[in-house]
Amino acid sequence: MKELVNKFIANIEVLIILYALNGICDLYDEHTVQVDSLRAEFPQMDQEIKSTNIKLQEIKDFLKKTDEYKARVEGVAKNIEEVQKQLPGEINDSQILTFLNGEINALNIKDPSLVPGKEEASTYFISKEYNFKIKGTFLQFLILLERIGNAERIYNVKSFKLLASNEPKKGRFQVVNGEGVIQAFRYNPDFKVDRGFDKIESIK
Repeated sequence: MKELVNKFIANIEVLIILYALNGICDLYDEHTVQVDSLRAEFPQMDQEIKSTNIKLQEIKDFLKKTDEYKARVEGVAKNIEEVQKQLPGEINDSQILTFLNGEINALNIKDPSLVPGKEEASTYFISKEYNFKIKGTFLQFLILLERIGNAERIYNVKSFKLLASNEPKKGRFQVVNGEGVIQAFRYNPDFKVDRGFDKIESIK
């Protein structure tokens, strides 16, 4: 019995080494399984990386186009605001009536009637209408409209119609009645071009 114990003690180091090697083999097998599992996931991971890179590039392209869009919008907006500021800052009835009456009298147009209306706000400007009634020949009316169109201030003949008159002919020209609406404009100080940048920033 003593001899058996001595043999066991003599071989205990070998047993320990064998036990350690067995543990190492188990760990190696486990590691191999993990490596194989990771290798199996590589193609999927690679595809996900490619997909992410594509999306990242799309985002970069979108942001680049957004910056280009903002630059174009800013340019258009500034042009609109510059054109808007070319309109007068006020509508002065006295000045406008003086101008219109002066043109009418210069052409010897009879029985003028000019009545200012109310101001009306639009997106870019504020307009005011002047209702008029005059009496003259076709030629006088054409020259009057041409002069209004060439005026330093911007006017718009919103409406104009001719009506028959009982007046006798003026030489070889028939006298007719004319009535219509002329608009004068001033810029709208409350108007600002909406660039839409806030919406873009919220998307970004």
